[in-house]
Amino acid sequence: MEIRTPEISPDSWTITDRCRLLANALVNPQNRGAQDQLCIMLHNELEILEVALSEPIPEHRKNLGIPKDDGLYDYADSEPDELCDQCMALTFTLMTLHDKKIKEIITYILWERFEMLRCSLYTSSEELAA
Repeated sequence: MEIRTPEISPDSWTITDRCRLLANALVNPQNRGAQDQLCIMLHNELEILEVALSEPIPEHRKNLGIPKDDGLYDYADSEPDELCDQCMALTFTLMTLHDKKIKEIITYILWERFEMLRCSLYTSSEELAA
């Protein structure tokens, strides 16, 4: 007699948590040689997430509210020089990419970073004036 258990597909929340942990490992690698493998793992999870995002929201995930800060991510605002570095890296990436869809996405992220940089500069000048 074979006992079968239904396979439960992970939902968007679970997959996002996996992606978040993989991204954290990429940012804070213990082994630089593992970055390629981590990128492959992250890419696979993102493909699964893309499908899961089109699924209806499971009942147990409705009305969750905002998750508590687990300390994994530093929510401090980036400094202007950090944002400038990010803009430079994104611009370099745009110059080396050939995939149109990815270029459009990177361009949008670059624009967001410039908006963050602009706000950061205004905030910095207000703090200096005070």
